[in-house]
Amino acid sequence: MSIILFVDDETNILEGLRRRLHSVRPDWKLSFAANAESAIAQAAETEPDVVISDMRMPGTDGAELLTVMQQKHPHTARIILSGFSEEEAVLRTVGPAHQYLAKPCDDNMLLETIDNALDLRNLLTNPDLRSLVGGIDTLASPPSTYTNLVNALEDPMVSNDKLTSIVASDIALTAEILKLTNSAYFAIRQNITSVSLAIRMLGIDTLKALALFTGLFRSYDGPKTDATRMMQLCQRSQQLGVLATLIAEQEKLAPEIINVMPAIGMLSHTGSLILYAFRAKEMTEVIKRVESEDIPINLAERDQFGAAHPEIGAYLLGLWGFPSAMVQTVAYHHRPQDTPHNEMDALTTIYVAQHLAREVAIELRTGTTPESRIDIEYLERMNKADRLPAWRETAKLVEEKYSELAK
Repeated sequence: MSIILFVDDETNILEGLRRRLHSVRPDWKLSFAANAESAIAQAAETEPDVVISDMRMPGTDGAELLTVMQQKHPHTARIILSGFSEEEAVLRTVGPAHQYLAKPCDDNMLLETIDNALDLRNLLTNPDLRSLVGGIDTLASPPSTYTNLVNALEDPMVSNDKLTSIVASDIALTAEILKLTNSAYFAIRQNITSVSLAIRMLGIDTLKALALFTGLFRSYDGPKTDATRMMQLCQRSQQLGVLATLIAEQEKLAPEIINVMPAIGMLSHTGSLILYAFRAKEMTEVIKRVESEDIPINLAERDQFGAAHPEIGAYLLGLWGFPSAMVQTVAYHHRPQDTPHNEMDALTTIYVAQHLAREVAIELRTGTTPESRIDIEYLERMNKADRLPAWRETAKLVEEKYSELAK
């Protein structure tokens, strides 16, 4: 039975939630606390799956409560439900809160948010990894990216294009910006998947507060070799997003798919970033095995950790409230055959792009064409197998362009 803990100092709100939710979710065990201290005591006894807290409460407020929950119960999904939206208060919840819902919150939205958080347990079954990912407050950026952002924000005339180029080149920044922009605090009714639009919606002042006041975009302070790997990961992920976008345009996919491909390219390796940052030694062994045995990295990760970067990254993005379609795309980008669809979509596009990017990079570096790992039967199911040669030529052009930029 799933345990859901609601925390609010207004008892009439708690009673209303009790009445409305008991009948529609009888399989949930609902718990209620009128203050943070009571919530902490209950959590110690019941280990809730989800905690939903008001922000403004006497004594310990919602941000402080969720910080305690993050430390003591990292596997618990943490949600702020509040009508209090002063910027400083909002920013204080950026780390400890996975998601932000604004009062008054529609019951259907509340139920859907909780349902999605509970469903994530099926995506990442390893309890140690769930606690690892659930306890993450911010993702780390390579030092040079952090420096570039801070320097840019010091310029009062900095352009949106300049900030976009910095944010879009980094997995952590992309994830954090899109996470906050899509929160209910900003009252945006559509899903924001463009970094440029997200920065415009937030505004320079809020972005500066995120970077400087909250320390959200912290520079990675681990070994230099690991920071270099993270930078390379960001560069390859950005290249993957570019290639996927061009393929989607070639196939005349819907504009909403084309527009989301740059973000999906970056976010597809969120799980890799987590493993590099928090399981660096084990990832070193994974990379050695990939290179010596020439096996797919997701298989080596699964042998090492019990889960691979697609589901690890998707789990965090799901906790952070990213659209379910995007979460699914990240989760299955190495195995799209396992999902029920018969037409080319964002998942097909990123799957093809990642394989072609790898194959072309090896070919241009060694002069030898590696054996392709692309599932032709899957592409035939999508009626797209005949398009593979054209996509490969696009992948070569993108690889050559990025190779020139790296010189």
